[in-house]
Amino acid sequence: MYVTDTHGLIWFLTEDRKLGKKAEEIFLSADRGDATVVIPSIVLLEILHICEKQNAKLKFKQIFDMVQNSLNYPVYPLDMNVVEVCQNIKETLSLHDRVIVATAKLLNAKLITKDKEIIKSGLVEVVW
Repeated sequence: MYVTDTHGLIWFLTEDRKLGKKAEEIFLSADRGDATVVIPSIVLLEILHICEKQNAKLKFKQIFDMVQNSLNYPVYPLDMNVVEVCQNIKETLSLHDRVIVATAKLLNAKLITKDKEIIKSGLVEVVW
């Protein structure tokens, strides 16, 4: 099981070359039904914001429909458990990143990210 950050998911969906090879393999594996990539709800909100503010390749409705109709990309809610774990995460991370890291910690999952601050924190195992 994996958790994805915002850039990882967007770069996969837009076939951006910035996506790491290992991350791409994980997403493709989820597309085949061989892996699960959990999407923190905050990631969907960040993607909504990006799609609204920038002229993104993908439209949010496409992403929302893909996630809603997929068994291998479940959305994890921002619930009290996530908030509780966020309390113990370094304030040097943005609030959004703290929610993403907390989700990975709660699920004991590897995090798909290239974020230097998250990597530097050492709070979760990262793949890229």
